[in-house]
Amino acid sequence: MEHFVFSYWWLIFPIGFFVFGAWDRWLAYQRSKDRLELLRTYTNQGKDPPPELLKVLRDEDVEETSAYDPYDRYGRYPRRHMRRLRRYGPYWAWRSAFVTGAVAAGFWFASEYADMPGVDWTFRLVAIIMTCVAAGNLIAAIFATTFRGR
Repeated sequence: MEHFVFSYWWLIFPIGFFVFGAWDRWLAYQRSKDRLELLRTYTNQGKDPPPELLKVLRDEDVEETSAYDPYDRYGRYPRRHMRRLRRYGPYWAWRSAFVTGAVAAGFWFASEYADMPGVDWTFRLVAIIMTCVAAGNLIAAIFATTFRGR
């Protein structure tokens, strides 16, 4: 058992991400259940919910921006559109492709020339996974450059 704990200590991180992701989803479920219960109390009383409450419940996570016309050429939320363009533009796609390619090359190099016994297979496995991720990012960068204006 001690060998298992010392060999696979890194599993704490994905298991922790899974647990916290499940906790976040459970809290989101409780939040939506509470919203529906609030609307149900209004309908059981035979009243219409106030429009302000409906607006808050509908657009709770959408930030209001009064500085922009809500129906301009970018759609309803221009700030979000501009953030999306910066985040998913060709520059960022090529950057991701180069960075993941460099990390994959580093792991390939480490798998061939590591002086630590027993880590060559681990480095090689990570290198294979990172090469697949780099190839996917390269394809995404090519598509982002090719179909930029569409």
